[in-house]
Amino acid sequence: MLLGIIAGVGPLALTKAFPLVIDGVIENPKHPIGLLIWVLAGVFVVNLVSNLATYGQSYLTAWSGQRLIASLRVRLFERTMHVPMSEFDKWRPGEFMARFSSDLTLMTDALSVALPQFFVTMVTLVGSVATMFYVDWLLSLFLFVFAPLVNWVVASFTRMIAASTKRAQQRTADLSSNLAEVLQAERIVKAFGREDFETRRFARSNDDYFGAYMKVLQLGQTQTPVVAMIVTVALLAVMCFSVREAIVGRLTSGQVFQFWTLVVLAINPLNRLAAFIGDLSKGLVGAERVFEILDLPIETDVPGAVAPERIAGEIRFEGVTFGYKAEAPPVLHDLSATISAGEIVALVGPSGAGKTTIVNLVPRFYQPQAGRILLDGLDLATLRLDALRAAIAIVPQEPLLFSGTVAENIRYGRLDATQAEIEAAAREANAEEFVLDLPLGYDTPVGERGMRLSGGQRQRISIARAVLRDPRILILDEATSALDSHSERLIEAALDRLLPGRTTLIIAHRLSTIRRANKILFIDAGRVVEAGTHDALLAGGGAYAALHAAQFAV
Repeated sequence: MLLGIIAGVGPLALTKAFPLVIDGVIENPKHPIGLLIWVLAGVFVVNLVSNLATYGQSYLTAWSGQRLIASLRVRLFERTMHVPMSEFDKWRPGEFMARFSSDLTLMTDALSVALPQFFVTMVTLVGSVATMFYVDWLLSLFLFVFAPLVNWVVASFTRMIAASTKRAQQRTADLSSNLAEVLQAERIVKAFGREDFETRRFARSNDDYFGAYMKVLQLGQTQTPVVAMIVTVALLAVMCFSVREAIVGRLTSGQVFQFWTLVVLAINPLNRLAAFIGDLSKGLVGAERVFEILDLPIETDVPGAVAPERIAGEIRFEGVTFGYKAEAPPVLHDLSATISAGEIVALVGPSGAGKTTIVNLVPRFYQPQAGRILLDGLDLATLRLDALRAAIAIVPQEPLLFSGTVAENIRYGRLDATQAEIEAAAREANAEEFVLDLPLGYDTPVGERGMRLSGGQRQRISIARAVLRDPRILILDEATSALDSHSERLIEAALDRLLPGRTTLIIAHRLSTIRRANKILFIDAGRVVEAGTHDALLAGGGAYAALHAAQFAV
């Protein structure tokens, strides 16, 4: 800010030079050339210092702005990572991407470019106006008759630019969401021959964005010439009035030129301020959208939350009712069930019965609206979240890998694991047989989402990750579905080594998986309809037996 003041005041030296040169040299009968040399040297030195100050101010302000944006980017990512799943589900991935990209870009432009120049321009404008009143207050008042009109025009354009920028940013989010969605579903698009349909849909989103962006551009481009025309009229009026003042002898020629120079110095910042205010208003729109994410709630522990020294793994549901949306019917209705420590439990039932919801409540991804879930007799709500999730590992139906190496994806289960522990986990998961055949072994990149590996290979890496974590509670979302028989046998063998001694919840569809369970919970319409072993439930001839007959009978 200090350098900005120096940079903004520097141009005012030129206004002092005009009366010295005109009145002191040109109109002076002695024409002292020495004074001219000193004036020119002074103007040169002042402008040199001013330019150096401008560089320093611009660099330091840009550095500060970029550091602020870098800090906000990390805070934005951190907040996104800690948002509860119930809140996260409300947002499209493209919405988050737009906040990280275009909205932060608006803030970057405002802080790194517009703000430094805005500050220097304001200093020059204020200095020019103050000097104008010092030189001739009457001329200055005459000029400022136009100030309210300029202020009204700038304020009106600022409001319109802010509103249009918000619409444009929403169109950007729509475009990003459309792109992300289609790229993730590329195979489905091709399988159904919908390339042209998706292209047309994307083109419509793109046209919406183009129209919104052009509206912002149009307002920004219109604001500057409108303000410039008003200022030009003011300048012409002041020139006429000042010439009259010189003719009647109230002002000298040097003072007239000095005043004109001050008017030019004030008009240039005034024109530029309109553009800078527009850029800053866009930055504020970006900031509003960024802070919309930063203001989201995060997962927190209740006061006095505990971290058990040892978790055995007994899970008990007591009258649990849960719905994803308050206005929608609940998914689980007064659900009660007990899972003993070390027990392998298969959750079976028709699609939409609530099986996935049950396993999502155990790691506290969601909180039940009624009832409670106990772990070793302690309410999950009273446990420290880090301690709870440290005892849990999840193997999803669709294995999710990160775009690192094989070793890095396995190490994700426990970040401090040694290479030997990683290799041991891979052997336990029957993954080593293919890992050693890869070009770089454990250092082979798996590609984005693990696309360089087959489905069975990705699943075995996912199981190795769970093995390395050594959890007390294991959640399997049908880990062997949609795999070839060879991969299924290898994964089944790995699970046989992984499951014993751990409390395991399995969303089961295959008969081989169901028979591996110690207990089967048949879920229907959000309730436990039947519970027991495979043989006992078949003998009972109830809902499970009917589903088994429909799905597994030969």
